[in-house]
Amino acid sequence: MQAVLQALLALQEIDRDIFRAQGELKRLPGERATRKAELEKRLARLADLRARATALRVRIKEIEDQTTTQRQRVRKVENEAAGSRNDMALLAAFQHQIKTLKREISSSEEEGLRLVEEVETLEASAKALAQETADAQKVFTEFSANVDREMGEARKKLDELERLRAERKRADIPDEALALYTRILGSREGVATAELDGRICQACYMEIPVNLVVRVQRGSELVQCPSCDRILFLPG
Repeated sequence: MQAVLQALLALQEIDRDIFRAQGELKRLPGERATRKAELEKRLARLADLRARATALRVRIKEIEDQTTTQRQRVRKVENEAAGSRNDMALLAAFQHQIKTLKREISSSEEEGLRLVEEVETLEASAKALAQETADAQKVFTEFSANVDREMGEARKKLDELERLRAERKRADIPDEALALYTRILGSREGVATAELDGRICQACYMEIPVNLVVRVQRGSELVQCPSCDRILFLPG
């Protein structure tokens, strides 16, 4: 069984690096997707600011057109009032209408001024965000290129590690031992073995019962740590 254990330890040397390379191939696309999502949120906020500013510009134009029409109406009513000075009731009605129109004009102008200030604030925010987004886009482009490069290197390294693993994988490793090793490898993130120092497992740092230590020393079977489940071995 010592020969089997040594064969598994030889695989472990490579499998640890394989899991790291596989982890990089998972991590890098995920990190790029996260950054892309953040960039898309910036772009969405920028589009929203610009859309709101445009809508307000339209409303401001509507108010300007409305007040222009109202001023024209005021002049017309004033002319009509000038021609009806002998009819006090009609003159009073015209004057009331003029006051109402001027009050509406004043209210519209106040709204227009408020909207102009709001538009200016939105457009200033949009301008700043546009610059930030452009900078972020540049950073993301560079980051994405680095991700492609690092993933290419990770794939190349993984291919080489897989080749070396195939060379080291001995045909005389019993299926049961290989299955146990493979199961632990997957559940323990690429580390299926653990050195035993005295009675301490060097993977989880838990104390191992004496009877298990004796079994490891005998070397007649694969012994697992009762805490982390890894296959124990003595320092060589």
